[in-house]
Amino acid sequence: MIDRFDHLHLQPADFDRSLAFYRDTLGWSVISAWGDPATGRGAVLSGGAIKLVLTERSRDPAAAALPRPTVHLDIHDIDRRFETMPAGDHVVVPPGVSDRGTRCFVVRDPDGNQFAFEEVNRRRD
Repeated sequence: MIDRFDHLHLQPADFDRSLAFYRDTLGWSVISAWGDPATGRGAVLSGGAIKLVLTERSRDPAAAALPRPTVHLDIHDIDRRFETMPAGDHVVVPPGVSDRGTRCFVVRDPDGNQFAFEEVNRRRD
């Protein structure tokens, strides 16, 4: 049996703001959406080889205590990928060499979830 990454599921504090971030800032495509503000909304976005499911956060106070993950995405050209995004305070770490010797940069979404875009198979000195 082989387990492969299928999708990441996030419940942002502000659904509309996060949807705009992934769609407009990262340039990911909305491949499906459902619901309404009364019943709860959701959307599936695709960044190519990754799927992200966004759903409105539960009104339960415990939802605010959920950890904020850093997701590592393997991409082929760090510099070109970074140039496709608008400048802003979402950039946590600009393109550079990581401690592991890979090229990477890190962005943060409106809820503090971090995404490391990394050239895993292309090490540089």
